[in-house]
Amino acid sequence: MQIMDVSCKELRKRAWNRLADGNYWQSFGASVVGSIVGSIGLIFTAGAMDAGVTNYYIKQQRDQDPEFTEIFGGFERYGSTLGGYILRSIFIFLWSIIPIFGQIFGVWVKPFAYSQMYYFMMDEGLGANDSITKSKEMMNGYKWKLFKLSLSFIGWYLLGALTFGIGMLFLAPYVDATMAEFYAELLRCHGASKESGDDQTSAEAVFDLTDAVETTTPVEETEAPAETAAEEPVAEEPQSEEAPADDVEPTDEKPEE
Repeated sequence: MQIMDVSCKELRKRAWNRLADGNYWQSFGASVVGSIVGSIGLIFTAGAMDAGVTNYYIKQQRDQDPEFTEIFGGFERYGSTLGGYILRSIFIFLWSIIPIFGQIFGVWVKPFAYSQMYYFMMDEGLGANDSITKSKEMMNGYKWKLFKLSLSFIGWYLLGALTFGIGMLFLAPYVDATMAEFYAELLRCHGASKESGDDQTSAEAVFDLTDAVETTTPVEETEAPAETAAEEPVAEEPQSEEAPADDVEPTDEKPEE
């Protein structure tokens, strides 16, 4: 485990640069639609939409150009997303009913410990309980960093409140993209960073080239003996034709006598 030395400002800058690169309005729609659909269906759609939006920003962070329909990808794993939403809510509730220290953990600590649940669920295909467990393990030592990152948006939240919540809609993709940058940095700190789509393509090309070289080399080695074997009978044919040519000369001398 390494120290996450990247600043909150740098994470926000990375997120904004990706959004500014022609991705803002599609991301705006992904965050807003995901929030609305998740709120309408409450427990039945909240988990699936949260997971789908999370998966959308994971792919965006890796330069994989996600489609808008990625936000509905959580319904493909509906059992896991629903189970994760319920389990996380239960765990936080149980912590919060414990007097004093339990309320502190339930309100301020555990939500950050479970914050990466949907990331691991969609990125690694883990189930509900395994995603929660891995989120707790990976966030050990990084909860304070995520708390500071969340707190760094306080000014934007206040500005959004002054616009009667309208500004919060435009802030949503910025926050979601920044959280995806945090997840990527979390993986790097644990030595488990994922490559971008371009890097994977170049790596596959290298392996394909290596396989091509390995397969062509033995073919050349096997063709060489075949050529020599084919030349041997050709070399013997003139020798067999010279013998009768020598036998004809004595027969031509008899009429002269």
